[in-house]
Amino acid sequence: MKCLIVDDDVDFAQLLATSVQAWGHDSIVCHNWLSVMVKLKNNEVDLIIADVETPTGNGLSVIEYLSTDPMVMGIKKVFVTGLNDDATKQRCVKLRSDYIHKSSTVMSDLKQYIADQSESLQAV
Repeated sequence: MKCLIVDDDVDFAQLLATSVQAWGHDSIVCHNWLSVMVKLKNNEVDLIIADVETPTGNGLSVIEYLSTDPMVMGIKKVFVTGLNDDATKQRCVKLRSDYIHKSSTVMSDLKQYIADQSESLQAV
């Protein structure tokens, strides 16, 4: 599985990338949404792992825009964010995206999520 990680926090993005690779998957890291557009154009990805609040745009709004492209629409998406309000969670659902809260269990939650998605992808 190839995961595209989008987070402006360089250290957290690197932690995610290192963990994803340790779990047996490929990772690409972007720190802004312009880079995401370029990476999506030049790479096939199976999963987008994105933060919501970034200096270059709200991740929910950007994913909504990018998902007008049928290729991007078909990519599984999960938001890993510190936001824990109902509006954010509902917007994730509306975008057919999943949600993981940046809490003390974020890495184990994400590891299980990626394992489940990888299993689903292999079943297709």
